[in-house]
Amino acid sequence: MLQRVHIQILDNPLEDILLDGEELESSMTNRQLAEELKNEMNHSYPSVVYVEYKDLFMDGEGEFEEIRELLRLGVINTPVVLINGALKVQGSIPGSVIKKEVETLLSSGPVH
Repeated sequence: MLQRVHIQILDNPLEDILLDGEELESSMTNRQLAEELKNEMNHSYPSVVYVEYKDLFMDGEGEFEEIRELLRLGVINTPVVLINGALKVQGSIPGSVIKKEVETLLSSGPVH
């Protein structure tokens, strides 16, 4: 079976407003970065890599309880990037790092 990769970008778009009263500029950038990553992955790996942007505090309230707790404790920062459910990156959306992780997963061969 072909290996599939699910990338989830968990974000709190209101974080900047709550912390320093600035515009939504940062969260829009995270959403835009997620959209750019999605487009790049769709182009490079059609039907194999799925990228999903989630607003942690508006979408699926019962989901990601462990991530929410780590955020609450200040252990990690948004955005949080999960790849196939595993936390890989926090605090930014580095496309090159994510692409390398995807390439590593896909080169490991099919899932049995």
